[in-house]
Amino acid sequence: MSAIPPEKMEVTDDVGVKVGKGIIEGLGVTGYVRAVLRGPDGEIKQIEEGVNLVTDNGDLEIARRLALDADDIVTGMRLGNDSVTAASKAGAGSNIVTYISGSQEALDAAATFFDKGAGLGHRTIHICTWVAGDVTDADIEETVLTSETPITDVAGASTNVLARFIFASTIDKQAGDSLEVTWNIDILGA
Repeated sequence: MSAIPPEKMEVTDDVGVKVGKGIIEGLGVTGYVRAVLRGPDGEIKQIEEGVNLVTDNGDLEIARRLALDADDIVTGMRLGNDSVTAASKAGAGSNIVTYISGSQEALDAAATFFDKGAGLGHRTIHICTWVAGDVTDADIEETVLTSETPITDVAGASTNVLARFIFASTIDKQAGDSLEVTWNIDILGA
């Protein structure tokens, strides 16, 4: 008996509806970024938030993690100041475009993971904090989630970027300010 090549396979769900050649289930990944800038007194000065774009490398790293449980996916974040280049799956927009020197930051602690409830998927939470004295820059416009180990003081390579986010407004981090970026990644099979 010969095997049917994957390109000729037709897959149907349990009620006989064709769902695609070789595709049995979809997987959705959504990232939500929240940056909170606090002044020296601890008062909130600015909040920036929104949905990021997961890069092609991010898709690869998630798939790799499913196959190789020992892989570290997220190790930290970087900051940059280019809001002109749109976030993209690949190419220039899939990495920090204009890196802010010294902004590489390891995760504050291991990522947390929790179940959002039956049928709602799961969430991982990654947090980096640039404390007072770290990265003083009046023009923070972008951030990336990186898998580089160890994280170096360079823009990095798109092969280490899992997701990129461009802030709607420029963040002006002064010497006494702290900046905390929380990145939630939601995963839901379809």
